[in-house]
Amino acid sequence: MTPRRRASRRLVVSLALAAVAAVGLAVPALASDADSGTPLTVSITDGSTPSPSPSSSSTTGSGPATGTSSGGSSTGGSSTGGSRGAGGSTGVGGSTGAGTSSDPGTTPAGQTTPANEVSVGGGLFVGGLNGNGMPAVNPADGTVDMWFTVRNSSTKPVDATADFWMEGTVFSNRLDARDGVPITALQPGETRVVAATLSGAGQWTLVSAHVTFTPPETVDAAAATSVTRDALVLVFPWLIVLVAVAIALALAIVRVVRAALPPVPAAAVS
Repeated sequence: MTPRRRASRRLVVSLALAAVAAVGLAVPALASDADSGTPLTVSITDGSTPSPSPSSSSTTGSGPATGTSSGGSSTGGSSTGGSRGAGGSTGVGGSTGAGTSSDPGTTPAGQTTPANEVSVGGGLFVGGLNGNGMPAVNPADGTVDMWFTVRNSSTKPVDATADFWMEGTVFSNRLDARDGVPITALQPGETRVVAATLSGAGQWTLVSAHVTFTPPETVDAAAATSVTRDALVLVFPWLIVLVAVAIALALAIVRVVRAALPPVPAAAVS
């Protein structure tokens, strides 16, 4: 190696070491300046003068609950139909369900009638019928929960009854019924939920649910008539769905097997 090349290499190494040293001294200085510096804050305004917002206070009043009924369910859908005329047919036959009535709250007398209620006279109002279908392991079983509301806006307690029944939508065959569910001492201004559970929905998919409300002949010296409310309830047909899935899987397997087999050679023509 010539002396000129050695000198050039020494000069390059010296310059590199000097640059590293300068960077090492500059980094702490910059860090120190950053730590000791004053943070910069930029405010953007639209030119308007902010005004303090007054504190708002809310009062929560406790009022009686209003009983309403609407078609729909979590596991099965239902649609509330219109009411039939006075003196509607009542359900007959045995019952495997149990009828219950509960009191969710009261409604003040004279309140505006909800759209899904019908008047039976004398200040009595009947809400729409609701249903909830529940399938069972037994293909022939399956239950349907049915409920509706009764509101008394008269001035006296009322005793009434309700007859529940359900039918198949295709042949109108009676599946189950619950007669004479008692509605006792419905107080003035009270709204009560009346419910029953019927069984035997099976695999009908859609069942037609009905209830007939029978009030006293007179309420507050006014004539009262019975009314029938109807609804369609969806019951999940698990057996039909299972059979359909099994058939679809069988067809898919047959197609896959046929595609995997070698083609059949055509017969030689003599």
